[in-house]
Amino acid sequence: MFFRYPLRVISSLLVGIVFLVQFIYFGQAILGGRFSPLLQASTGVGDYPTYVLIGYTLWWVSVSPMEASVWGIRRELQRGTFESNVASPTGILKMILGLAIAWMLMDSALMLAVFVFGVLAFHIPISLTAVIKVTPVLFLSFLAFLGFGFMFSGLVMMLKNIGPLANILEFAILFLSGVFFPLSTLPQDVRAISSLIPLTHAANAIRKLFLGYTYSAVSHEIKWMIILIPLYWAVSLAIFKWAERITRMMGYGGY
Repeated sequence: MFFRYPLRVISSLLVGIVFLVQFIYFGQAILGGRFSPLLQASTGVGDYPTYVLIGYTLWWVSVSPMEASVWGIRRELQRGTFESNVASPTGILKMILGLAIAWMLMDSALMLAVFVFGVLAFHIPISLTAVIKVTPVLFLSFLAFLGFGFMFSGLVMMLKNIGPLANILEFAILFLSGVFFPLSTLPQDVRAISSLIPLTHAANAIRKLFLGYTYSAVSHEIKWMIILIPLYWAVSLAIFKWAERITRMMGYGGY
């Protein structure tokens, strides 16, 4: 349905490109050029456009399950089709999982176009080998946020509209994951919070792999992601089950 309306697709692409470009040029203006020795020493990636492009596109796709839960389920509530879908043989968990995966695939297609634009516009060298190497890390990142989306599904069922809360959290993840600047510039307490966000470790690992590092060089990041995945799924499913029990007592109703 999304790709059926070309103007909507074009609008989403332009938003993604404009958001990317403005931050790259803003960062280069602050750094005095595209290469930063400080960034190189802090993250291993000295080229600022490369640093931002990887983090930004990964962030957009990672928050897709949250978007699917907040806006996809809200849309079903508005149309009055949510309750009948819940009662179908598919089951509510499979329905939400399918919605999140579909939303993630949609955003992945959009961000692939934005990524290609960034590579061409800023002359960023990318090899097929690097793309293949980062695939397992991408999968781990998506898996973590896929579980995280269930929490928002439960909250939407119960509260109907949590869009503002989701937006705050999405931009908090953007800020705390080192998408646009190295986390070494943040206070120690804030960096401790950043370590609990899968995107922090995924972005660091993928940046290094794109530069030719081996998996052994990103083993710390991969271990953190493996630890966080079951934690995110357990907490999200617990909150989802709690919200679902309350919603069943109140009634799914409409929007």
